[in-house]
Formats: sequence, C-alpha cells, structure tokens
Amino acid sequence: MKRLSIVASAFVALALAAPARAQGPGSGGDPVKGKVVYERYCLSCHGELGNGAGEFAEWITTKPRDYRQGTFKWRSTPSGSLPTDADLDKTIRDGIYGTFMPTWYAIGEHNRRDVIAYIKTFSARWKTDKPQPSIVIPAEPPYSDASVKRGRAVYEKSNCAQCHGQDALGDGPSAHELKDDWGNPIVPYDLTQGHIKCGDTGSDIYRVFITGLNGTPMPSFTDSISPEEAWDLVHYIQSLSALYPKNYGPAAAK
Repeated sequence: MKRLSIVASAFVALALAAPARAQGPGSGGDPVKGKVVYERYCLSCHGELGNGAGEFAEWITTKPRDYRQGTFKWRSTPSGSLPTDADLDKTIRDGIYGTFMPTWYAIGEHNRRDVIAYIKTFSARWKTDKPQPSIVIPAEPPYSDASVKRGRAVYEKSNCAQCHGQDALGDGPSAHELKDDWGNPIVPYDLTQGHIKCGDTGSDIYRVFITGLNGTPMPSFTDSISPEEAWDLVHYIQSLSALYPKNYGPAAAK
C-alpha cells in the first residue's frame, strides 16, 4: 500500500506540473542554458549586450533587433505590447524573409525556449509588463476581383503610397527619410515581391495591419480600417504578385 501511495503521489505531482509544460513554445525556458544557445547562434548579429551591435551588424541591413527596450516588430499582440512567447518562437523558428535573420528551426524547440528566456533578460520590461492577449483574426472572406478593387481604395485611403509607393514598390515620397526607433534607416517593403517578411498567408498580412510594427514607422490601422477593409487590403497586396493569383485568384475561387 505504501508503494502504491508513493506512485499515486508521483502521478499527482506530474499532473500538477503539466500546465507549466502546456503554455506553448518559448514558455518555461532556462535563461542559463539559453545564454549558451545565444552565444553560439545569435551573438554575431545581436551582440553580447543584446543591443543589436554584434560584429556582423555593421555590414547588414535591416539591422539586428536591439532587445534592451523590449520592442518587437513581429507580434500577434496589439500595438505597443510585448510579444507572446509563441510570437518570439515563430520569429526564431521561421526567420524573417528578405533579411539576414535565418530560420533556426533546426536547433529544436527546447533550445528556442531557452534562448527566448535569455533574450528576456536584456530588458527590464519583461519584469514589469506582460503581453496583451493576441488579436482575434476573423475568418478570411473569398478572394475576388471586387475585393482586390476595394483593397486598392483602402490602400489609397490609408495613404500607404506615402511610404510604399503608388505601385507598392517601396519607393514612396517618404521612403528615403524613414528611420526606426534606434535611428537606423528603414526601407518600406516592396509589396510586389510575393514573399512577405511577416509570412505569406492572408492571416499573416492581416495581422500586421492591425498590430503595426513596433519600433518602425509602420502604424497599427486597427482604429482606421474595418476588418472587412483589412481583408480587402490583404487581397490587393496578394494581387500585386504573380505568386498569389495561382492560389488565391479569381480562377482558384471558382
């Protein structure tokens, strides 16, 4: 009976511990182990102090993230919020298209979780603030020529051309004047490339319109466009690339 009691107690302990393991990618990491991962894979760009000033940083654009302010572009959370651990894991896992940030999928979930915990030690904000809940992305309506046309009108109404250009080539009137919060020049993205930094799905693009990109001139449009207009704008951007109509265009919708 005593042995059965010990076994039962062990099962209870495991059950109580389970929620901590179920918080999602990046949660519950070990910053001590994460420092080892960081020094091996991240140091050359993001720097020993997490200030984005590693030895390789001088030679690359876009500049590596400075972690000290706790400001992150790629998030599912509202403008101004910290990202969730899952957001950070997605960036590390998938990389950022068109930049020198590669995918680190191969290092595995445990190493990513540990390095996320270490990255958080660079900013006191992680001790005083918590990520807000992720935005809710409504179901995507069908892609259509009418949606694309409405999306072009949203593009013009929202003054997107001021930065991204009339033809969305990243060459708007303000393109050469823009800087990020650290004073680094930042070039508006050429939206005709097909692959988008944030990810290629409609939801990925929608999310950026609503969350904005913290630390950059790209604002959140959550108060200026409706969800329906945001989806129309997504479809307009998708229509600019030859990659999208094959999968999302009017022919595919029939």
